[in-house]
Parts: sequence; C-alpha cells; structure tokens
Amino acid sequence: MNSYILIGPIGSGKTEAQKIFQNLNIKCFCADNTVRKLYEDQEVISKINEIIPNSVKNGKIDKNIVREKIFTDEDKLKLIESYIHPKVFLEFENFKIKFNDQNILIFITPIIKSNNFLEKNNIIYINADKDIRINRLKKRKNYNKKIIENIMNYQESSDIYIKNYSHIIQNNGSLLQLKILIQQTLSYL
Repeated sequence: MNSYILIGPIGSGKTEAQKIFQNLNIKCFCADNTVRKLYEDQEVISKINEIIPNSVKNGKIDKNIVREKIFTDEDKLKLIESYIHPKVFLEFENFKIKFNDQNILIFITPIIKSNNFLEKNNIIYINADKDIRINRLKKRKNYNKKIIENIMNYQESSDIYIKNYSHIIQNNGSLLQLKILIQQTLSYL
C-alpha cells in the first residue's frame, strides 16, 4: 500500500479531486471532514472553547468564530493545531490499517505549517491560479473577502510543500480537465 498526501491551497480543488479519486475507487481520507467530526465531540468542544473563549454557541463550535480567530492570531492557531492535528493523524493511521489491502490511499489536507507526518509521505500538490481560487471561494458560504485574504496569506507563508511534491496537478480548468489530470497522475503512482 502506498499513501499519498493531496495538499494544496484553499480553493485549489481538493474536494473535487477527492470525488474523482473516490469515483475511481481510490480510498480517500479527508482531514477537513475528520476535523468536522472531532468538533462534535464534547471533549474537543470544551478544549476549543478554552483556547478560544466564546467560540461555542448552543453547545456547538462556531466554525466562523474559530476560523476568524486562528487566521488572525498565530498563538491561537498553534494551540488549535497542536491539539487537533495529532487526533487527525491518529485517525489517518487507523484508516490506513482498515484499508491496508488497497494499493493507494489518499490523505487530503489543506496547507498547514511544517509537519513531520506530512513530510514523510509522497505529496501530490494541487494548485490553481490565485484569481481562480478567489472566485471559487466567493461562492462558498461564510467566506468573506477578509477571511479569504487571511487564509491565503497564512497558507502562502506556510507553503513548504509547493517545492517538495512528487506530482503536481494544476487545476485551472473544468472538472473534466481535472479528471484527466488525476487519471494521468494515477498512471505515475
């Protein structure tokens, strides 16, 4: 079994790529989905509220408050990452055990600060031109200009992966073009 990290900036097409991989019967583990599930756990909710006071509304983590805070306060970001990331990586290790009979597994993650877990795996880097990514993000719920800029600035300052990939997918076109690029990439794996 070979595991690959699919990583790229926000709006680059990771979610669409995941759908294509899955339609090709490739097992995918999405870090963002795992974080969403973790955010429903009472222990996690309490810890997040401890790190970012008033981030819990009606017993649930308000992701907009958390997103705004972590991309404007690096100390809060580090605290959240140091708490959440080990849990996500443990879930991926369990995923690998569960699907150890598969030839290829894909771990899908946004750009994060340097991490040994990511650095010891082969990286498939997905990218798109900045203006294309901004236009995609404007269509998302709860993403305003300030949040988009903050996330992009953070990711650009943290992006060591763009120089250390095994394969790159430049996703500036249609979904059909993305599917073709993914099929080409798979032929090299």
